[in-house]
Amino acid sequence: MDLEEFISETLGQILAGIAKAQNTEIGKNVNAAFPGTLGSNLSVLPEFGVFARVDFDVAVTAESSVGGKGSIRVWGLGAEGGKDSRSQTVSRVVFAVPLRLPDGDQSKKIAADAAEEARREKLRRLGEGNRSDWMAA
Repeated sequence: MDLEEFISETLGQILAGIAKAQNTEIGKNVNAAFPGTLGSNLSVLPEFGVFARVDFDVAVTAESSVGGKGSIRVWGLGAEGGKDSRSQTVSRVVFAVPLRLPDGDQSKKIAADAAEEARREKLRRLGEGNRSDWMAA
């Protein structure tokens, strides 16, 4: 498998796995809304969603054959027959990809936001009442 295909398949399967889990009975808990930073590899950006840093540490081979054709592939063991003369170098590639996770259940966050807004409004009204009592004295 070449590196491009490996990365594409890995990220696609992560997103598909999350979406599949969200469609189960407990799916509302998968990537549910959460106000704040979740950890070293997760970030919440209120306007954009939850992002996970997917770290890759991949062994790749750089191959060249007598015909001059070269390729970079994810390293794996295998055997091929034939009389081609090939030169192969194994290298390590380490990188990270930020991945926006599909949105999960927002209802608890919406309810918490509404409760916080009601609490602030109540405090504001109490403050206004105290001020008018103070000014009347």
